Amino acid sequence: MTQIERYLFDVRGFLVRRGVLDEREVATLNAAVDALRLPPAGPTIQSQRFTDHLATSPAFVGLLDHPAIFEVVTEVCGSTLRLDHSYGIVMGSRTSGLGLHGGGTPFDPAQFYVVNDGRIHCGLVAVEWVLVDHPPGAGGFTCVPGSHRASFRVPADLPADASVDVPMAAGDVVVFTEALVHGTRPWQAPYERRALVYKYSPGNSSWGKDERLAPELAPMLSERQRLLFEPPYVAYRRPVASR
Repeated sequence: MTQIERYLFDVRGFLVRRGVLDEREVATLNAAVDALRLPPAGPTIQSQRFTDHLATSPAFVGLLDHPAIFEVVTEVCGSTLRLDHSYGIVMGSRTSGLGLHGGGTPFDPAQFYVVNDGRIHCGLVAVEWVLVDHPPGAGGFTCVPGSHRASFRVPADLPADASVDVPMAAGDVVVFTEALVHGTRPWQAPYERRALVYKYSPGNSSWGKDERLAPELAPMLSERQRLLFEPPYVAYRRPVASR
């Protein structure tokens, strides 16, 4: 991260990088989602997510350690980081959102945010790649900026204007700590919302069920990408990247 990005990530809990995927790359990823032949996005939360897609396209694999985000997640998760889990999101028009969740308090050993000796240390970190425009008012990613540093539990009756929407364009990417209070606004655009989410953890930590390295996926991975699929442990762990 640049000095400005690091400062803003520290005070906001998220970082947006604009236009990191060009039109051709976005089109390739959308075509890969089309090829999955997903059922139409419905009104329930469960229908909005899909998994087990990485091995279906090299385009999905290429995002695992994309240069636009890899140094960022390495900086905040450490050089032995791992892929905790991944999924895609599709939302039809007026599909219900996902309520606010997360927060810096109470402390979660898998989803924390601390700064020590001038370095940021995070538990679970999310990287969301945006495949369609998310204009103001359309819905999508929302958060309470700075809540990853909160000293109090998020109130159940938090007013709606406490969270802010983060408009993005196709090809943008947002990186955020899961200690941030965040959620999804109901989707209002006349087209389907599409995003791909990759979540990373320090090498000793696992938030969800381990992301398994499927036999059909292994031949598609570089050596560095294969290291991201290591289960959580500490002793003699190989670094994925220098830090």
